[in-house]
Amino acid sequence: MLGILFAFSPIFINNPRFTARDRDITSNYNNEFDHENLKISAVSGKIHINNNWSAAKIAEICTGNGTYSEPYVIEDLIIDGGGSGSCIWIENSNVFFKIENCTAINSGVVAGICLGNVSNSRLINNYCSDNIWGIYLIYSNNNTVSGNTATKSRSHGIHLSYSNNNTVSGNTANNNKYYGILIYGGNDTMISGNTAYNNIEGISVGNSDNNIISGNTIYNNRDGIYLWDSDNNNISGNTLIGNDECIVEENCQGNTFSDNGECTYGQGNGGIPIEIIFLISVISGGVVIGVAALLLIRRRRKTID
Repeated sequence: MLGILFAFSPIFINNPRFTARDRDITSNYNNEFDHENLKISAVSGKIHINNNWSAAKIAEICTGNGTYSEPYVIEDLIIDGGGSGSCIWIENSNVFFKIENCTAINSGVVAGICLGNVSNSRLINNYCSDNIWGIYLIYSNNNTVSGNTATKSRSHGIHLSYSNNNTVSGNTANNNKYYGILIYGGNDTMISGNTAYNNIEGISVGNSDNNIISGNTIYNNRDGIYLWDSDNNNISGNTLIGNDECIVEENCQGNTFSDNGECTYGQGNGGIPIEIIFLISVISGGVVIGVAALLLIRRRRKTID
């Protein structure tokens, strides 16, 4: 599983959106921890649970029974990853569990809190700082990520990859190097009531369909909301202030937008779709045998002056 997690990281770091006009946020992701936000909790070593909750309970890592009414609970811990591995890593689990009021800092690869092939979890009111990713879910469905803070990540704040039917609500993602909140390859997810600021991309959805982005506050990013290769998403009721670009779409169809404050299709070049045709050589056996055309449609929604 860890090899799978490693394999996806270059996809996002090499995104062409990061090659120009990147916001200078170097001071936002340094190695100084925000000690004032560390929770008054017990100090713990790193936690790795691979579908062995009974052993974790015997070791007093968690309480509960893994049922809906009595989920396993990991709570009130401070974990310093020491620059090596995730602070909390749960994989191959479908029992009910909750991670609450934990502080996860200074992870190496992969994240402060990492879930792989997990369902029925709740990540509630955790503080993740100075990690590669703050919170990372991969191949994980039917989970809730709510009320957490993901800050000063060296990559993304909250990142869901190939994960469906999740809820991401009420989180704060700020001062992360790339994305505040990223949904990639995930469908039918609710992203609501979050605050994203001082990232390159505030909230981003890539290769993902039928998601709802609603009621978020997004400010002081390069792009407030950025969608690419994503169709039939609903973007409504968001507040976007002070972003270099309000909302950006690339290669998208059927997305709907409403009540996003002053962020709308503007006039002139602010709202006209831009079509760019790339000609790509088709090579077989080291010989050019033809040319293929790739059409990129890019739309920019701007804030009304």
